[in-house]
Amino acid sequence: MLVYKYMTLQGLDACLNQRTIRFTKPVNFNDPFDCAAAAEETAEGFDIHPVGSTNADKLFMIRNGIGILSLTRNPLNPLMWAHYGDNHRGGVIAIDTQEAGLECTEANIISASAGSVIYTTVRPSVEDDHLPLHHEITAQHDRLMLERLFLYKSLHWSYEEEIRVARRVHYTTQVGHQDFVVPSSAIKAVYLGAKYFHALIDDYEDQLPRVHLKHQKYEIYHCYQDSRTWDLNAEQYDLELPTA
Repeated sequence: MLVYKYMTLQGLDACLNQRTIRFTKPVNFNDPFDCAAAAEETAEGFDIHPVGSTNADKLFMIRNGIGILSLTRNPLNPLMWAHYGDNHRGGVIAIDTQEAGLECTEANIISASAGSVIYTTVRPSVEDDHLPLHHEITAQHDRLMLERLFLYKSLHWSYEEEIRVARRVHYTTQVGHQDFVVPSSAIKAVYLGAKYFHALIDDYEDQLPRVHLKHQKYEIYHCYQDSRTWDLNAEQYDLELPTA
């Protein structure tokens, strides 16, 4: 399965150089409701502290010990470009989930093919669940419980068309993510934003990475605005920098 990851230009450059993808802990998401199912002792919101064995305590540890890789089905979503592609100046990578190890149920609690986000108007509850500790969660746990923990999200975010992969990461409240190496063959294409070359032209001090100059095996596409609709289109790039 082919999925897509939106990135800033600096993030894209780091990903292509190091062949890594980043799993972020839910406590560091831009949505404070994310992976924060309703549980007892959460009347004050998200100030949950691991002081006991309640589901609220376990949720705190889960949100610090499980990493989420957020992906999407569509590389040409204008809202995604505006919000996660550095205002159309960044890029998108196309990832083969099988080659990247994102379908392995031994490495992942939720694999890409099972990670479609469920958008709802009601916040899920785990008050009646017997939650495991963060280091005990596996892909074999109850599917409905895993969905409530990791896949439910407010309907406000449905434009993202998100696919998630979840796996255990180092448990600490000090570091918000963990990077994992993927084979170079897993990256199939790179999409450059509609404002990518404009950003380079305005980069008088040459501080921005020149992703289009990297000679790799993946295909490179340049996005552009449709002249008649609200759509973004993409055409394959021939590695020649256009003039201003």
